[in-house]
Amino acid sequence: MNGRLLSLLLLLLPLALFAEDSGYELGRGIRLGELPLYAGGYFSFEYEDRSHDGRTLKLDDLSLMLYGESGRFGYLAEMEANDVYREDIGGPEADETVHDHFHIERLYLDYTFNENYTLRGGKFNSPIGLWNLVPINVLRDTTSNPVVTEILFPRFTTGLDLKYSDFLHSRSMDLMLQATKDMDALVSSEVYNNVDADRHFALGVSGDGDAWGYHLSGGYFRLVGESSYYYLCAAAQYLYGKWKVQGEVGSQFDEAGTTVPYAGYAQALYRIREGHEAIVRVESYDNRRERERDTFGVFAYTYRPRYPVAVKGEYQWHAVGKNDRFLLSFSMLF
Repeated sequence: MNGRLLSLLLLLLPLALFAEDSGYELGRGIRLGELPLYAGGYFSFEYEDRSHDGRTLKLDDLSLMLYGESGRFGYLAEMEANDVYREDIGGPEADETVHDHFHIERLYLDYTFNENYTLRGGKFNSPIGLWNLVPINVLRDTTSNPVVTEILFPRFTTGLDLKYSDFLHSRSMDLMLQATKDMDALVSSEVYNNVDADRHFALGVSGDGDAWGYHLSGGYFRLVGESSYYYLCAAAQYLYGKWKVQGEVGSQFDEAGTTVPYAGYAQALYRIREGHEAIVRVESYDNRRERERDTFGVFAYTYRPRYPVAVKGEYQWHAVGKNDRFLLSFSMLF
């Protein structure tokens, strides 16, 4: 294993081995003295076996976070290195690579005006759909992310988000405004986002009941030096006993026509017993921009010995040949 990777892993030890008498609880971070500030993070190891294209072993994510709140203010800074260590085994491109550059994944400041209005400024996960609202991979249901979250809208927004919450009726509304480049692009030539956008305007409406929830979003974004796109996305979730059923679907288009006629998934999760979850997901999409189209099933099992620790396995069966793959991951929030 590369020496730089080993050095990065050693950064985790002071948190992972923090003594119990210090009051530290796994997944809660460490409070820095008497300051309203906590330090934490997460990491994820992943093994992937592609049926016709070799295997990959990697330290997929290594994230360090500072966060807290004081009075009406809340704040979070998260730096993440992606594909920190990657070893491709077999296949046409067997290789070993290390990427130890940390990107700005999230960096924002919240201000709560009152019980109804909150303003967020900085770089944050776009509050669209359901899956994208869970930014930490260890807390997500499966190792892989649904395709709809990767191709339909910018996963991150650098700008402002004004949130209105009506707690009496369990409803909320988000207004997002981005009129600049991604925060990474402002400090380096790299962009840590699924799209390189310098404009993003969106409106979202959501509601929650005792067992159900929904989120409706629509927006516009412009790629740097390229075209502009519009999107619509609808998501819903229902809880019943040990079951959690959710789904998201959306489409994207530009001035010339439809670029993504549809992209979506439907997922059912069953809690077998505490810490054990079985998941089945069906996904389908048609991405005309990239000339890709597929329908596939995901069959997954997640084991959580403790809530901030997850061992996940999944198999993807694709309608398009040579896309089947098996994923196994270990992740921890500290």
